[in-house]
Amino acid sequence: MRKVNVRLGLSMAVALVLTACQQPLAHDTEHRQQAIKTSQIPELHYNVPPQVVYRIDDHRVVTLENYNHCLGYAWYNDTRTGVRTRIGLLWPTAFRGRLIIDDPTGMNVAIPRVSRNVCGDRGCIDYVAYSTDGGRTFNWTRYDRYDTSFDPVSDSDKYVISVTKDSMYITMFTYKYVPLSSTGQPQARTYDLKNDPSITDLYPLAPGYIYGRDAKLPEGIRIHENVALPSGLRTPSGADRFTCDESIHDPDASEQ
Repeated sequence: MRKVNVRLGLSMAVALVLTACQQPLAHDTEHRQQAIKTSQIPELHYNVPPQVVYRIDDHRVVTLENYNHCLGYAWYNDTRTGVRTRIGLLWPTAFRGRLIIDDPTGMNVAIPRVSRNVCGDRGCIDYVAYSTDGGRTFNWTRYDRYDTSFDPVSDSDKYVISVTKDSMYITMFTYKYVPLSSTGQPQARTYDLKNDPSITDLYPLAPGYIYGRDAKLPEGIRIHENVALPSGLRTPSGADRFTCDESIHDPDASEQ
């Protein structure tokens, strides 16, 4: 993986300063999530079967439930431990990046989410839900800390989120030249972890470690910036992306 050059490092620093202005928007997002939890916003219910949208191994899966056209609520399920936890609202196929969960202990999990709201003139902020206690509880932190997007679905393809037994790595590809096709249309971007320039941040994971707006970390524990991503990481099932059958929907539901 190529190291980020000095110019890129300066641009990343400027981006961090600018994104500090986005905190009110982040707070608004958290407020809406809390409003749903406290029933201030009514939750719709759909007559559809659960879908497995990400499989970690033979006993750990993420399911989408109470959804319509792949927009619904994500649940973490571990049939071995009996853990079943609702993570929150999720549009799985909107996250076009890669997700790798390679933690043999089964304690650490991460589930990224892409905003489905109109971004407005300040852009959107996107989060990843992560657990350090085997999926019993989840916290949220921002994964696009270097970049505020106005098209979060399209831009999500430049992220790779990897989880190991002691860390979460968030990789952002910083540049990709995409030539036009013979018809003059942009081609789909594909990223190579070994050859395309990127920056990777390491988030140490352990029970009780909380990042984000309400961070709670032991002294000396911090995010490590621009580290090397370990090679050979792999989800036991081989999955590295969300999947969802968009055709499954509640025929009696009105479009939202």
